[in-house]
Amino acid sequence: MPTRVGNSQFVSLKPDQECGRSVADSQTSNEHRSFGSLNAAVQPDAPKAQKSAPTTNGTNGVNGTHKSDDFLRLPPPQQDLLLLHGPRQKYSLEHSQEIPELRGDDEILVQVLAIGLNPVDWKGADYGFSQPSYPWINGRDFAGIVVKAPRKHSRISQGDVVFGPSTDYRDVRKAAYQEYVVTSDSNVARLPQGVEVKEGAALGVAFVAAALSLTISLGVDFSGVPHASAGPDILRAARSLAKHEVAEDVSDEVFNGISEQERPRPGEWIAVWGASTTTGQLVAQLAKLAGLKVAAVADLAKGAERLNALGVDLLVDKLDEKRAVEILKGVTGGKLRFGFDAVGNDTATRLQEALQQNSSGSKSHLLGLTGLPKQVATGVVHHKVPIKVFHENAAVGEALVEWLEELLIVKSLKLPEVEVADGGLAGINDALDRLRSGTVSGRRIVVSVASTDRSRSNSGSNTPLRSPVNGTLDSGAADLSYHDKINAEPDRVKFAYWVPNVSGGLVISKIPQRTNWDHKSNIRHAQTAERVGFEYALSQIRFMAGYGAENQHEPVTLSSLLLAKTERLKLIIALLPGPWNPAVAAKQIASCDHFSDGRAAVNIVSGWFKLEFTSIGQWWLDHAERYRRSREFISCLKGIWMEDKFTFKGDFYQFHDYTLKPKPLVLPGRPYPEIFQGGNSDDAKDNGGAVSDYYFMNGNTLEGFQKQIADVKARAVHHGREGQVKFALNGFVICRDTEEEAVRVLQEIQGKADAEAVEGFRQQVQNAGASTGNKSGMWANSKFEDLVQYNDGFKTKLIGTKEQIADRIVLLKSLGVSIILTAFLRYEEEIEHFGREILPLVRELEKKGRGKDVDYEISLTGDVYRERAPKNA
Repeated sequence: MPTRVGNSQFVSLKPDQECGRSVADSQTSNEHRSFGSLNAAVQPDAPKAQKSAPTTNGTNGVNGTHKSDDFLRLPPPQQDLLLLHGPRQKYSLEHSQEIPELRGDDEILVQVLAIGLNPVDWKGADYGFSQPSYPWINGRDFAGIVVKAPRKHSRISQGDVVFGPSTDYRDVRKAAYQEYVVTSDSNVARLPQGVEVKEGAALGVAFVAAALSLTISLGVDFSGVPHASAGPDILRAARSLAKHEVAEDVSDEVFNGISEQERPRPGEWIAVWGASTTTGQLVAQLAKLAGLKVAAVADLAKGAERLNALGVDLLVDKLDEKRAVEILKGVTGGKLRFGFDAVGNDTATRLQEALQQNSSGSKSHLLGLTGLPKQVATGVVHHKVPIKVFHENAAVGEALVEWLEELLIVKSLKLPEVEVADGGLAGINDALDRLRSGTVSGRRIVVSVASTDRSRSNSGSNTPLRSPVNGTLDSGAADLSYHDKINAEPDRVKFAYWVPNVSGGLVISKIPQRTNWDHKSNIRHAQTAERVGFEYALSQIRFMAGYGAENQHEPVTLSSLLLAKTERLKLIIALLPGPWNPAVAAKQIASCDHFSDGRAAVNIVSGWFKLEFTSIGQWWLDHAERYRRSREFISCLKGIWMEDKFTFKGDFYQFHDYTLKPKPLVLPGRPYPEIFQGGNSDDAKDNGGAVSDYYFMNGNTLEGFQKQIADVKARAVHHGREGQVKFALNGFVICRDTEEEAVRVLQEIQGKADAEAVEGFRQQVQNAGASTGNKSGMWANSKFEDLVQYNDGFKTKLIGTKEQIADRIVLLKSLGVSIILTAFLRYEEEIEHFGREILPLVRELEKKGRGKDVDYEISLTGDVYRERAPKNA
């Protein structure tokens, strides 16, 4: 481990000559190099202490404020890196690559200690921007030790611990997702005493973006700040450059963006929309240092305490954007001239509404960090961050990072809150998935490079962390330790999700849904779900377009693909008697079961969509006959799978000494693939009791659940199958930080329902159940707003905070539910969020004995589900 040297205000480390290895190791392999071997010669100004010999453990001792900073523990020299091979793929971990070479006199080589993650890291990878070619290396923020100092005279020396951003994304040597990074001495700050490495790694890009936005784009001058935090006049420094020295695409922003007369004066207001973001927090703090008044627009339920601590002058809740604009106008007297948006073009458009808009006089200025309004309002100037100035013009870069060093020394900045992710470079994929999900707010994720797994580093092979979407069918590289740990207890409620193999998402609504139906998206959903603890996935069966589902992938085919791409996940494959013959279905499922090691199951759908039958020449039977055919279908499946020679003489199917080989796998407690079937009618419940392993239920009231479960159990006893039928329940999940926010999302889904499609669906399903003996088909009691989610998922009440949802799940478990079948509005984020945030809470409640005493659970949570008398009763 390197060691602190000197009594400087900054942390500096001297490299161990053997980097923590034994002398024998370094003598047996030329690849085992010490830091010293990375330099052709010792730098003239390097501390003499660098020449001292290491102790036997490779450490010369650590003292001072950083002795407990685990991020200062360096791994052995080796260039491991993450490569992105194409858009929307996972990064792959590549071992033993070449350490990049220095080209310019101002360049330094940094061995990375920690990597800070930014939203652009996953957005660029997913949407293909800032990727000049493939394969490519990404990463914007890093902190590490200087192992090669610049050839020119510099404030940076070998052994300095530095941090900074990689803003020059076109130079792959400077990307952060690798163990050795090249950068310029003018683009890194030295780490002051008292600041941890992880804090530095979280700061670079956010500070540079905030500082350039305020100084060059919005014209804030920090040179006149009357205290130790005074900084440079960056705008003046940039405008002192010759025009040919500034990149053409940012030249207009630098030289013409704001006039001297319009630069902000102390006491003026600036509004920061997205103030809880790391960059937003830094903009607010820097603006306060310059004497500006700061109006912070954010989710106050999450960020008010933090923003108050930063000293902002006005807190405005973002949840009602129209009201937020009114407040900004009212408090500033309609004279707000400066706005900074860290969220996107929609909120930037709102912020523009709050700005002073005059056809004459001083202009207003709006900077959009990630997007700007489509229309420029009268008297408003739009700005983009001229980020290139930082890395292409050394004078500007040096001025910014030296000022940052001073701000940290005098403790003028409250540093970003940091969350440390495990796994080193190999853990970045999972950490980025958390950023994608939107569950990380107001803090930065930092990864320690020292914890990178090198168990295969001598193989010389390029091993993917997880099979990419377009890779082979081998998913053996997936880390399923979380899945196995969270599902270790046998007496647990299990979780499934609806496979979105039909277009239109899981609600019949015009609300934007980040739920894609294509096969690549479904592979990604399945791998994510498996990794975070889901045990089942249910594929849907549709044979033709209608009611929001214009495109459909056939369930057996798609399920086969998903089984091949996963290792633990069980696929419940929907089958429709009529179009399918049980012999064909039995053989398909047996094959799926074999190559997935026993992970195939089936859901027998009796049918509700008349045109799906008549359009392909199939008889449309009445309700009771459809369910009688389904019972024969299930009986045939079981017989084919379990008997050597199967004979059956029914009204719908006949078999004569039929033999199937190979048969499905016989596993402990599972003699054949599990059979699911559902429905609300007496016919459906009787099938459940007579032949099904799992009975699927729609959402219902507490009394409805109790009655339905008791009814099916009684029918199972009647058919000699007591205790052999389990229950699965459909539920649509909307988890937000507050119940009010979750309910607002529900209201928006229902308010934007595709009325024509919902009504068409309602007519089909109610006609389908009209002939039932008890007039209680699958959707007999569903209202319009219930039918917006196909299977009454809103009625299951998994809508609220994660704690509320977990409590309701254990109540449902106590009623007898074994599997919760979930659906989401935004599969891209919410599957991950459910597994990471809600499932652990359920497991904690189960450990405490919750979910077993039905009376106790009803006393806690039952009122949520109780039947409500009509208001006019």
